[in-house]
Amino acid sequence: MKHPFLKSPLLIVWYLVFWIILSAIQFFLERNIFELSLAVTLVDVIISNTIFAILGIGIWYVVLGSNDENKSQLYVVGYHLFAMAFLVSFWMWLTNQIDIALFDADTIKEHMKKVIPSKAGLGALIYLLIAILYYTFIYSSRLQDKLKEEAKLKELVTQTQLNELKSQINPHFLFNSLNSVSYLTITEPEKAQEMVIKLSSFLRYSLKHKQNQLVTLSQEIEHIKLYLEIEKVRFGDKLHATFDIEECKNCSIPNMILQPLYENAIKYGVYETTSQVIISTTAKKEKDLLIFTITNNYDSDATVKKGEGIGLFNIRRRLGLVYGNTTLLSIKNENQIFTVTLEIPQNKKYHE
Repeated sequence: MKHPFLKSPLLIVWYLVFWIILSAIQFFLERNIFELSLAVTLVDVIISNTIFAILGIGIWYVVLGSNDENKSQLYVVGYHLFAMAFLVSFWMWLTNQIDIALFDADTIKEHMKKVIPSKAGLGALIYLLIAILYYTFIYSSRLQDKLKEEAKLKELVTQTQLNELKSQINPHFLFNSLNSVSYLTITEPEKAQEMVIKLSSFLRYSLKHKQNQLVTLSQEIEHIKLYLEIEKVRFGDKLHATFDIEECKNCSIPNMILQPLYENAIKYGVYETTSQVIISTTAKKEKDLLIFTITNNYDSDATVKKGEGIGLFNIRRRLGLVYGNTTLLSIKNENQIFTVTLEIPQNKKYHE
């Protein structure tokens, strides 16, 4: 782990501020309690605190060496007591030697006799403060790393859930299409060939965009049109679709989220009637919302199931995972018209 001062230059500023404040307090105390001359007090404070400030940088490596979960608390305490005693002793000795070289030796020696206990205590206190600062930095860094790992894990879980939901959507349509191809190979081979080609293009899109969370609305609608063309091979004129999305074609939308809506329209509309079913698609943008609406008529004599199928349930779950809101989908059933409305926020970054 790098030294905190290398990772966060702002800490250097706070470290200097700490020493300036400490120096001011120390100068005041030495000047008034021990009654030293201004020059001796000023030089002694500057020298002693400069030396300790430099030594304090090295305390980081002492802390790093003791920061091992496998080591007992007794070992850590003993380790720091030894390091503290050595560092404080060296600091006091070096400070004393420099003071003697600059001033009268007898005066400095007399001064040292008076200040040794208080200076040793001050050195021990400073050591502890600096060590606590470094421990705080280590725990803070580990907490941030843990939060990042948890965020990555949460994102991975979310992506896994999204992929699981997508995988639940595709097989249902695929099995139906393959059954239709099997039937058409006997009754209408040309339509079977056409359906296989379109099904191949459909699956190619699904695989191509499988890893993308968001696509443009125009991409998704082209995919839906291909899906409807495949279904139209089976249903012919019973199925008719219209689209009015031009002004919103560049809006973003979760990929492959629309297919279950059209599956429902076909399942509960086209399947259950002999007359034509029109599936109308409109899109408009209001502020930061894409308002996407699908409507289809249905036969009033057909049995309409209550509640939501797995398709709509999966869509709600996906919207909850992507946008944190499961109320973005609403359904309405009035006058033999079934309406589904999606509200897609547009403030989420689009991913190519």
